[in-house]
Amino acid sequence: METSRETVTIQTPESVRFQYVLAGVGSRAAAYLLDTVIRYVSILSIFVLATLLGSLLPDLDPTGIAEKLSKTWIMALAVLAYGIVDLGYFIFFEAFWNGQTPGKRKQGLRVVRRNGQPIGWLESAIRNILRAVDIVLGFYPLGLIVIFFSRKNQRIGDYAAGTVVVVEEKWKVFQGKSRPRDTKSLIHPEIENYLTLVDPSQYQVLKSFLQRREEMDEGHRHELGRLLARQLLEKWKIPGRLKGSYEVFLEEVVALYEERKRAI
Repeated sequence: METSRETVTIQTPESVRFQYVLAGVGSRAAAYLLDTVIRYVSILSIFVLATLLGSLLPDLDPTGIAEKLSKTWIMALAVLAYGIVDLGYFIFFEAFWNGQTPGKRKQGLRVVRRNGQPIGWLESAIRNILRAVDIVLGFYPLGLIVIFFSRKNQRIGDYAAGTVVVVEEKWKVFQGKSRPRDTKSLIHPEIENYLTLVDPSQYQVLKSFLQRREEMDEGHRHELGRLLARQLLEKWKIPGRLKGSYEVFLEEVVALYEERKRAI
């Protein structure tokens, strides 16, 4: 469980500000340990399979050349597998899982850019390649020192990539009374025609607003909902007025986006 309550305020490109709880050393270490177990089990499985395959080569080659080469081949494969899994594991998951690895997802953590947008391949690659610097002299001694003195709990890789690790709140996305029961009874069914125009960063902004709206005063909540809805309507060039409230419109956009994402 996260014990640190240090926070960071992030302003999105849409001029929307959100406050996040920064991930502490404890939860990040727990996530890293779980990811390490998964990586080592994966590497061990590859090594065992390579060994089994190597043991079959002498039967296929009566000259004995394959048997001599198999040990070298297995060792080379093991080293290659270690390098690919050790580094590629973090880069792949953080890029495809929107800033999360299995360990981070278990701990409720997520890597985001300093402007609140999801990280991509470049940010994931930079922060994880520099992980080698953080683990100099042992289990994260340099990384721990940098995080301790950082105002945003950033390690060297985070500074270089422009990222922070935050705690992902476990709140339900939809809390309004006007929430549709399902996507089959939409007030604005035309939204489905425009989903391809919604990029991941816009989706994150809309979802964050719906998650945190209960914390806002009524005036700010209404104005922010109106601003986000109008931005989409102007971008999509949808004529006329909304049939429901701004928040219902945003709820339906997020619900349809997530439904399509799951289908893909």
